[in-house]
Amino acid sequence: MNLRSVTARQKTALFLGVFLGILAVIIIGYLLAPTLVYDQWIWKYYWGPVVADASGHSVSYHGVAAQEGYTLLSELTYGIVLVFALYGLYKLLKKLDIRIDWYFCLALFPYILFGPVTRVLEDTNFFTEPSVFWFISPLIYFQTTFYVLIFLILGYYLQKKAFTQKKTLSILILLFVLIDGLYTMLWVLGIRLGVSDIEPVFFYVLSFLAFLPLLYPFIKKQMMTVNTVVFSGGLLVVLPCFFLIGRWIIGDQWSSSYGTYVNFLLLIIGLVLLIVAGVYLVAWVYRKHDSIAVYKNPLNLSMLAGHLIDGITSYVSIYDPLQMGLPSYIEKHPASNSLMELWPPLFPLVKFVLIILVIYVFDILYKKELGRYSRLVNLLKIGIFILGVSPGLRDLLRVTMGV
Repeated sequence: MNLRSVTARQKTALFLGVFLGILAVIIIGYLLAPTLVYDQWIWKYYWGPVVADASGHSVSYHGVAAQEGYTLLSELTYGIVLVFALYGLYKLLKKLDIRIDWYFCLALFPYILFGPVTRVLEDTNFFTEPSVFWFISPLIYFQTTFYVLIFLILGYYLQKKAFTQKKTLSILILLFVLIDGLYTMLWVLGIRLGVSDIEPVFFYVLSFLAFLPLLYPFIKKQMMTVNTVVFSGGLLVVLPCFFLIGRWIIGDQWSSSYGTYVNFLLLIIGLVLLIVAGVYLVAWVYRKHDSIAVYKNPLNLSMLAGHLIDGITSYVSIYDPLQMGLPSYIEKHPASNSLMELWPPLFPLVKFVLIILVIYVFDILYKKELGRYSRLVNLLKIGIFILGVSPGLRDLLRVTMGV
């Protein structure tokens, strides 16, 4: 039997067998040599850095020290997990026949924001133990993936069953009412995730705002789509986080701050919009040229915007060229730090050029060869967008909030 003759079920069984085998080896190793397996491996390279990040300083367990941030081994491990996760997501979306395009990226946008926004809240010491650990990487990514899968499967089920509009809307209303009821129950019982609370009445308002996109197909007498359900579910997850950030900015702060800098937020967003609008305008003027028209594609522009947020935020926050009185920040990544040491604006410029080249490679140079793999290419583009906007938005909000 060769690889081509292996069925999808056999491939699944093979991957599951390998996963369970690795898990069994780890468990047996822990039982036989807990000091070696847990203290010197799991704690030192994986769990210890998470605890250190939550504590804000290095920590030790049985004499084994762990520092904040990633280690070489953990980065390698998480990289492998990410590759398999992207492959699994790609196969799932292909099996469900869900198109990966700009509209799917838009549906995922609230979840993309959820990661950096909650990390900023964690930077403000909002979350308390043990919930704080769920808002530190890599656990925050597992949490976000769980939310995406829940609403993705729900949306697929509703779309495939093709219920009547009233029945579909009734199911979704019931779901949101149950979520509001659960939140009310937690509030009454005094169970809190963090040091500041969102009163139930405000949560109901946020829940209603998240539900509004689901009313659009009903009003237009259209069938409910997967993207709409996923987008609405994402709003339900991320809007409370933005509500807390809004409270902080207007003065309801629960920890120390260097001050708020809304002017910094407006400056960065304004510069990014100006550059992206310029690229779009050039692509629109020369829209008859295929090699230029691709640069007005929304998914391509989103990649550009995401990395510009990261690059410009890093440059302005570190060097404060407009003398805005920003707190002192440093760049932790050696590559970007080296570029800015050569010439401060070089980092955002390099990011701009790299994304332009990525678009050129995907949509022009290898357009024919990659035509059969449009779903995979778009998934990679969404991944590139996340790699830019996630650290960029976190840094942008940190400076804006003065933390």
